[in-house]
Amino acid sequence: MTAGPAHAYFRERDREEIRNFIQEVAPYEPDMTSCVGNGSIINNGRIEKFLTNMLQSTSLGGPLEGPHKVPPKNCTTCGFKGGAWKCQDCLEILCKRCVFVHSSSFTTKDHFVLSIPDEPPNIVLPIPNFPSTSSTPNSLNLSPMSPLLCDLHHSEMSMYCDTCCQPVCKECAQRTHRLHQMKYLQGALDETSKRSNGLLKEAKNGLLTMEKGMKNVTEMSKKVEQKFLEVQKDLTGTVRRYIMAIEERERYLMGQLERIRQLKGKALMGQLERLQKLAIRLRSCIDLLTKEVDKGSAICLPQILDKVAAELHQIRSLNMSILPYEDDMFSFVPPDQVVYRAILSFGSVKSSGSAVETEVRGRIPRTAPVGKMSAFVVSVHNHLKEPHCYGQGGLTAVMVQPDGAVTSPEIIDQGDALYKISFCPQIEGEHALHVRFRGKSIPHSPFKIKVRTCRNYTNLGKPLLCFGSEGEGDGMLCRPWGVCCNKEGQLIVADRSNNRIQVFDSNGKFVFKFGSQGSSPGQFDRPAGVAADKDSNIIVADKDNHRIQIFTKCGKLLHMFGEKGPKPGQFNYPWDVAVNGDGDIIVSDTRNHRIQMFRADGSFVSKYGFEGSSNMWKHFDSPRGVAFTPEGQIIVTDFNNHRLVIIESNFSNARFLGSEGAGPKQFLRPQGVVVDDDGYIIVADSRNHRIQIFDIDGSVVSHFGTSGKNIGELDRPSGICVTADGKIVVVDFGNNRIQVF
Repeated sequence: MTAGPAHAYFRERDREEIRNFIQEVAPYEPDMTSCVGNGSIINNGRIEKFLTNMLQSTSLGGPLEGPHKVPPKNCTTCGFKGGAWKCQDCLEILCKRCVFVHSSSFTTKDHFVLSIPDEPPNIVLPIPNFPSTSSTPNSLNLSPMSPLLCDLHHSEMSMYCDTCCQPVCKECAQRTHRLHQMKYLQGALDETSKRSNGLLKEAKNGLLTMEKGMKNVTEMSKKVEQKFLEVQKDLTGTVRRYIMAIEERERYLMGQLERIRQLKGKALMGQLERLQKLAIRLRSCIDLLTKEVDKGSAICLPQILDKVAAELHQIRSLNMSILPYEDDMFSFVPPDQVVYRAILSFGSVKSSGSAVETEVRGRIPRTAPVGKMSAFVVSVHNHLKEPHCYGQGGLTAVMVQPDGAVTSPEIIDQGDALYKISFCPQIEGEHALHVRFRGKSIPHSPFKIKVRTCRNYTNLGKPLLCFGSEGEGDGMLCRPWGVCCNKEGQLIVADRSNNRIQVFDSNGKFVFKFGSQGSSPGQFDRPAGVAADKDSNIIVADKDNHRIQIFTKCGKLLHMFGEKGPKPGQFNYPWDVAVNGDGDIIVSDTRNHRIQMFRADGSFVSKYGFEGSSNMWKHFDSPRGVAFTPEGQIIVTDFNNHRLVIIESNFSNARFLGSEGAGPKQFLRPQGVVVDDDGYIIVADSRNHRIQIFDIDGSVVSHFGTSGKNIGELDRPSGICVTADGKIVVVDFGNNRIQVF
């Protein structure tokens, strides 16, 4: 069938429509970063119109005729209308002359330039076959949509670039994507299909698990309600039986009391009646005598007198007592206090442990060393916040490493509902420690723990920094004692004999100072120990003023507490202070031979020492330095006993480390002490003019320092601290300087 004029008209109209359509929805601008030919956004109405015209054209006369070339573009460099090349690096359209210049220039000679083809790209509009939403598919089958043609080279896209996550043709794979990770498109689709089916299966299994979990939780909720009714019935029944027994006893005792009342009352009423009768007879005698005397008749009076005398004689013969026959001596004797206490503690309601009420004792180490054991303690409580002492039960712990690997920390039952959780991380990085009770996370879980390699303390001795000298000027020191480091990295020094606090940066440069000699708020009298809390507030042991003062990091006084005396909260030359992550403050109360613990607001918590013993110095003589361990223990330098005292967090037990001497693990007047994040104990062994380092078990790790005035030598080191990056800061007391190792 040949096409007539009408047919030619429709074909010409459709050719124009196609050209407009292509220019509108797929303007040819080759870009090697995107080789997908079916990614244009197309208006649905336009597509319908296009398809309708295509059908009309096909029915009227067959395929479209005639070549349709892409109109030439202007060269972006010279403006010549003959741009037939495009640089894939700078995306410029180039003419023949500018291509040569572009390829010869030093800055663009390595650019990748492609010619722009004359023919426009094929437009393929694949219609995806969506799965029915009426049911959940068991598997997904992905197949390439046919055909997939490259916009640039008009060839089938049979490869897949993993780097760009897109299909490409073989020519693009060999040129533009030549350095990328490639695979066959069908293989990529097979992998995607396999992964999709795997994820689908995992999701369906997860859904089944969740449905099972919801069923279990619903059933348990019903069991809880049923158990509540059963326990409520048991409780009220038991209480009612005891109440009935007590009420029965009450009735019995009230009966006895009533009998006593009646008997006593009857006896007293009988006595009262007899006394009343005698009183009437006596009143008659009185009336008779009075009447006769008033008459003045002497003749009848002797007879009356005899009659009255006989009546009185008879009354006297009755020997009637005027004392009551009964007394008021009767009372209720209550049961023993043991019974009362038993009633007060009558019965109890027991519950399983509760994740919500379970808590961490002390603090969890925020950092931990690689390859070393770290630990903390968890206290399991029930829903009434009472210790849950019925075995480990549902307490679990899981540690997730940075690489996603999972380890199981060890859980040890320490009794009294306390459980020690120990872990030994093997790689560096941030670990997540999940602690759960019956599958539910306890408060603040998961705990983030930064694991790092411990600092090697074996090769110390040469200082990294040394600053300060004797004097009163800024940055000069006079018999300094305490030192600490805040979270900003500043070094804070108690300049004792200058009665001030000085602040230096991490390089030893003076920043500012505050304080002066005196006893007013903000003044000092030989300040000794100094510490910085998590907010960088500065805590100062104002030694000779017998108090603790707390300042902001800028030196502004916040509050203070303490006075001279032996009572809790009082001090007798407080020497050193330390603070933990919870804000609790430990003070070495030197002349009271004890340590005291306070909250951040200065309220007293507890104490440890032997101030009540006459030979107290044999146990705890003039404690000086104090420090917290990561597990919450307290390390104290027992100054005159030449040893360390390690006190448990409950303040009930302690152990000793070291003895007097100059050998390893011996001390002469130890002063400052600090514990680093890895648990190493670092001690200023003052009179041995050295620093000793121990692990938490008391084994010697290292020591450094000798007596002298040269750099690296020490003269009675006192205060000591560790910076965030593991440097040891030492107050070289006798040399009036600070050395950093």
